[in-house]
Amino acid sequence: MFFDTNRLLKEVRSAFLWETARSETVGRPIDAYNYIRRADNDTLGKADLTLIRLFVLHNFNNGYIWAYYSYKAYDEDGELITGSSNIPTKWRIHKDNGKWEIVEIFEAP
Repeated sequence: MFFDTNRLLKEVRSAFLWETARSETVGRPIDAYNYIRRADNDTLGKADLTLIRLFVLHNFNNGYIWAYYSYKAYDEDGELITGSSNIPTKWRIHKDNGKWEIVEIFEAP
């Protein structure tokens, strides 16, 4: 079940690490992880991410992924722009035309 959803973790990782254009995530739940939108007034430096998938449960059509992440983003001078530590997250997923998508993200406020 993990293998079938690996693409979603790669997609989330790319959004967090500024590898995904904002135009590709707008209007999708994954946009919450595209921190490049927060850096409009900052010069981007680097980002560090630890993303750990804890569990996947699905029936090959709908399901959930539970994960943990820690994230830090720095400007080009090495100053911390934003960060989060040990954040538990749950993604509701759905498979449409053979492709898994994150349709909702649940995180504690």
